[in-house]
Amino acid sequence: MDAGCDMPVRNGAKRPLVGVIDDGTKTVRFVIYEAENTDELVSYQLDKTEVQPQEGWSEQDPMKILHHIRICAENAIDQLLELGYSKEDIVTLGITNQRETTIAWDKFTGEPLHPAIAWNDIRTDSTVDAILAKIPDRNKNYLKNICGLPISPYFSALKMRWLKDNIKSVRRASRDKRLLFGTVDSWIVWNLTGGVHGGLHITDVTNASRTLLMNLETLNWDPMLCRLFGVHRDSLPQIRSSAEIYGVVKNDSILDGIRISGILGNQQSALVGQNCLQAGQAKNTYRSGCFLLYNTGTRRVQSTHGLITTIAYKLGPDAPPVYALEGSIAVAGGAMKFLRDNLHLIKDVAQDTEHIAGQVFSTGDVYFVPAFSGLYAPYWRKDARGIICGLTAFTTKNHIIRAALEAVCFQTRDILEAMHKDCGMPLSKLHVDGRMTSNDLLMQLQADLVGIPVLRAQSWDMSALGVGVVAGGAAGVWPLDTFHALATQADTFLPTTTDDDRDARYTKWKMAVQRSLGWATTKKSITMTGQGKRKISMVTQPSIDTNSPPDSRKNSLIENHILDLKVDKTGDDGVNPYVEELIQYSARKFSIFVPLKPRKTEPTILDDAEYFMSKKECDYGMCECCHTEKKLLTNWESIEEIIENDPEIIFDCDDNPIMVEPVKVTEPFLNTIGFGAASLTKNINFEKLPGLFKTIYNRIANSSPE
Repeated sequence: MDAGCDMPVRNGAKRPLVGVIDDGTKTVRFVIYEAENTDELVSYQLDKTEVQPQEGWSEQDPMKILHHIRICAENAIDQLLELGYSKEDIVTLGITNQRETTIAWDKFTGEPLHPAIAWNDIRTDSTVDAILAKIPDRNKNYLKNICGLPISPYFSALKMRWLKDNIKSVRRASRDKRLLFGTVDSWIVWNLTGGVHGGLHITDVTNASRTLLMNLETLNWDPMLCRLFGVHRDSLPQIRSSAEIYGVVKNDSILDGIRISGILGNQQSALVGQNCLQAGQAKNTYRSGCFLLYNTGTRRVQSTHGLITTIAYKLGPDAPPVYALEGSIAVAGGAMKFLRDNLHLIKDVAQDTEHIAGQVFSTGDVYFVPAFSGLYAPYWRKDARGIICGLTAFTTKNHIIRAALEAVCFQTRDILEAMHKDCGMPLSKLHVDGRMTSNDLLMQLQADLVGIPVLRAQSWDMSALGVGVVAGGAAGVWPLDTFHALATQADTFLPTTTDDDRDARYTKWKMAVQRSLGWATTKKSITMTGQGKRKISMVTQPSIDTNSPPDSRKNSLIENHILDLKVDKTGDDGVNPYVEELIQYSARKFSIFVPLKPRKTEPTILDDAEYFMSKKECDYGMCECCHTEKKLLTNWESIEEIIENDPEIIFDCDDNPIMVEPVKVTEPFLNTIGFGAASLTKNINFEKLPGLFKTIYNRIANSSPE
């Protein structure tokens, strides 16, 4: 080893380096670690721009994500030169990403077909209603025993369905078999490994478990769920473990030639970074949202108290999956930004919230429920909206700011209470990280309101460290047992209140939550009310009972035909053929009673749920854990045919979803008829034409041009 390179190296000896791409909601970072050292060696980050074209919508530019990764990597690697390292010392890369954020792109051009729909976007509310219309009892938890998740706008499958229903370029790409869907990790890996020139379309189990499409037992895409949401298997990435050598970077960037060996969703990565690798350990990350994960080991716990079951990690193709219970809070740090940007109560979130809230000893019985886009776990109420209650003439902005801090703590306790009920064992301590943890007052309030010690990590962002450890382990430079033995330094906050005091305050919090529910009431859509398939008659019954002048045309119609309608001219299907013919060819709409066709009992899309759920093999054509001869080959062509023939969802002018059966197009009798400069290019069914038009067509077809 060259002596000139050794001199500035920390601790006098070089270690292999592990690079980490960390794509968050607000920032993109590139971090480099020395193997077996939990301190960041160098890092560089750029802020992202999030666009909100409508209320509740949140979008990001996928190309900007790639651009930021390139810039951050170049700047971070430049810093290595000052420490005696070089780019060649980076032996592997790990990727951690914002989960549920969904991207659709063209696999032949590599261009995004729409901006990335962020995880906290709620535009799919109406799509949720349309999907629930297909579910028995419209039960949002009906699929939890398959994928662990409720049907909510939060998850990726709803975003994929919305893109197919509303974006023409996505629908066209799907029809032409060139559509690729993925979460941000899939988008990054596909572009890093070659893109249109053989890029890998993969994801890991932690990100796949957030889509509503993965079976938690088989760890593969579930055919029934793909059918329900109308997503083709070919457009989805291959599911891999969280720690293995996936491929090599081939995008002509500074990272060219480096292996990629670790992928984790950012919250699962923080769980690993906090060293919560044993069942019964939990961590909470305080960012724009708040995410609490409880490690349940290899046991998959089905929550009955509003939590979701997810994959914590799978450290290798042959390693068993480790599961977790998760509670997601939509608004944590977002409440502080609301106080700054909307109410102008503070100027600096990091400094003012702690200083101003610390000037009062309580909230003065004020409670703030920041349900700006609904409540996530454990309530899952999209109709909730934010409220501030308990105001008096003596309330000041200090009380409101302190109530906003306490709201984060109360929401965390909501989740811990649900976890206790599901697992039967109370948590003994809570590991925390995230930018908000720099607020000492918040950490003390959290310990007081949950009644257990709160351990704050020395680094505010443990997501990068977690995937760095996983990637280093797959590359053989950072054994997991070595990391597990490291004593992670932490600041400890102990509770200082009594049980009676914290329980009394928590009771009032629950009262405030109840008052936040039901604000976002919307009228029932056609799909949800069961009116989607009902034929609307051109004429109505009440018009028969209205008085008309003697000898009017209406009365003559009723006198001449009403008895026929009621007696003997009704066909087998309950519809009078005379009336059908009259309505079809008459020049006007007449106010007469027309009996409707009896409604047929429509099979739901989940009628075959029992068949699919009885399959226990983890082998849906893509798994790598079974021998080839034991695999059950799923006929994906028939699954896709079912999806193609499934009712499509369209939206009316009020954004209400309507299910429309696909039209079976028969062979056209002509494609183009020329009439001088004009031409008729629409397909026409010859058999349904009136006799006059058939005669005209025959004359045109048999005549020869002059």
